Amino acid sequence: MADISQEQEQQVKKLKRLLEGWRMALLPLKSIILWEQQWHPCAIVGFISFFYLLIWLLDLNTLTTFALLGLLLNFVDFIIPVITNSLYGPSAWTGQKEKTFEEICRSIVLSYNKTLKQISSFYSLRETGPCMYYIISISMLCTLAWVTSAINNIFLLYVLSVVVLLWPGIQNRGIFNTLLSMVNLAPKVAKLE
Repeated sequence: MADISQEQEQQVKKLKRLLEGWRMALLPLKSIILWEQQWHPCAIVGFISFFYLLIWLLDLNTLTTFALLGLLLNFVDFIIPVITNSLYGPSAWTGQKEKTFEEICRSIVLSYNKTLKQISSFYSLRETGPCMYYIISISMLCTLAWVTSAINNIFLLYVLSVVVLLWPGIQNRGIFNTLLSMVNLAPKVAKLE
């Protein structure tokens, strides 16, 4: 167990070094992602909607879309550290901000490790229960093929993006747990015999 925490601490330190230029930008992003203000979910959905509306209006082919998306990500990765370093000097970075930045990095590492653990446990199912592994894999892939052939792919990516970016706020506010408890409290329907 000590090795796992030691490894996570190394991952946190590595991530902190990697995100050093982004640290001043990550603090407001954290408050937006976790919905610290009531308007934050609307801002997230509005930003994603604008982005996908732009993709839809440009109507580019797939490779051009990926190339432009890569250019945009490279530009943002370059410009954000430059802007934040020019707006905020080293004196603006306080111990409280450093603690918040470390919490952000720790939560990213924990989410990453949790996802990797779930993926590896699914693939370990191939060794322990191959029948169940293939039933789950084939049914999920068939469902995915059916859904993607029936619904526009850009719309599916839009919905996936909205869900992924709203999910931390949903968890932080406890909305998902509230919905689950409401389902559990729903009156049970009597079986007809």
